[in-house]
Amino acid sequence: MGFEALLGNEQLKENLTAARRKERMSHFYLLSGPRGSGKHTLAQLIAAAMLCESKDGPCGVCRHCRKVLSGNHPDYITIDDPEKKTVPVDLIRDARADIYVQPNEADKKIYMFAQSMRMESQNALLKILEEPPAHAVFLLLASSREEMLATIRSRCVIWEMQPIAAEEGVPFLRERYPEAERIETLLKAAGGNLGKAMEYLEGGNLLTYGDLGIRFLGKLCRNKMLEADRMLAGLPKGDFIVFLSSFSRLAQDFLLYKTGSGEENIVFLESILQIKAFLGRMRLEQLYKIAALTLDTINMLKQNGNENLVKTCFIAEMGELLR
Repeated sequence: MGFEALLGNEQLKENLTAARRKERMSHFYLLSGPRGSGKHTLAQLIAAAMLCESKDGPCGVCRHCRKVLSGNHPDYITIDDPEKKTVPVDLIRDARADIYVQPNEADKKIYMFAQSMRMESQNALLKILEEPPAHAVFLLLASSREEMLATIRSRCVIWEMQPIAAEEGVPFLRERYPEAERIETLLKAAGGNLGKAMEYLEGGNLLTYGDLGIRFLGKLCRNKMLEADRMLAGLPKGDFIVFLSSFSRLAQDFLLYKTGSGEENIVFLESILQIKAFLGRMRLEQLYKIAALTLDTINMLKQNGNENLVKTCFIAEMGELLR
């Protein structure tokens, strides 16, 4: 089995395999990458390897591996709060007390911190990392290494999750979604992020909303604000965020096309070729502002929650940009 359950990331897997064989695995790992990049899978494989009864672990068949991979090992402990976006400091303090209790079944006790941490939580964690017991192992997950204090990073082996290439990701996705179309396009739209590509495949609206985005721009360029408003008003409830994600990718494609960065990286190439005259008239500065406005709107929607208000502001500001 080894670490092959994790797609891509070949250098990372080679280094972990060598460290496992030489029994030189670290007690502190920081796994960095966006949601859907494989951090949880890697954390689980590292835990299985460290508890595995085989020196070439994770073997996937010993009792420790089976329990870790099924999420039932008492010495592989997840620290998170599903109802919150970050790990509460109280959970860190609870872990600090629990860490000195001996492992239940294995010779190590592995703590996986599955969410981002605020400064207070990181400072509480730092106190654990300064003088941990010999049996303790820490797996810290973060969207970016910069989220963590330098004093924490300095104690960790840091692994950055890498995008998955099409030759490996497309067969993986096709096996799970045999009836899906344009899988390679969706994986490209996800930036090689398998988790995000699977969200696109299950949602099914990314490409549809890309086409809607083109028509939406056409209405705004002709100053038909009411028609543009009606277009977005017709979205199913909760789908405005999906439209914005698709429009954000479309804005990236505008910039790639305008700067000549290579058609092979463009997701909505067919749509863009239909409006190349429009893109020819647009200034690069305008396209950057379209991309920035879309990202700002996504963040505003996540923080504000008033979809109609955010939608109205987005339409008005996008109309101003295109005048």
